[in-house]
Amino acid sequence: MNNYLVIEKSYTYNGDLTLGKELTIKSHNNKVAIYNNYLQKVFISNKVYKKYLNLLKLVNFYLNSDDDTGTAYHEALNEIERFRQLVKNKYRAYLLDKTLKEMSLELQKKIHEAKRRVFYLEAKEYNYQNENRRSK
Repeated sequence: MNNYLVIEKSYTYNGDLTLGKELTIKSHNNKVAIYNNYLQKVFISNKVYKKYLNLLKLVNFYLNSDDDTGTAYHEALNEIERFRQLVKNKYRAYLLDKTLKEMSLELQKKIHEAKRRVFYLEAKEYNYQNENRRSK
């Protein structure tokens, strides 16, 4: 049994704002059908945010690796692009624009960092090849 706190704006008959309705969902096989659009947005945004946090951990691991070939940086770029396409095609309608902007800005920073490191490795490789040619 999972308990989820759904905050929903609803007014009582005397005009006071009441918040914090408790929702209990019981499922036997972890498959739940939700028909309320607001609840769908809450659950899907939580699901996407967890995937986003896992992606950030994975990308940080790739960027902190000591890889001289650059495959880890390319893998980080691929993971970011895969996540961006997933959000664009599947979850965009359920997420807030503010959340999308925040995730996009953070991912752009990670993309820039990975591309910078790949460029540095390629320039280093190019300089190494040119130095070997000159010495012959």
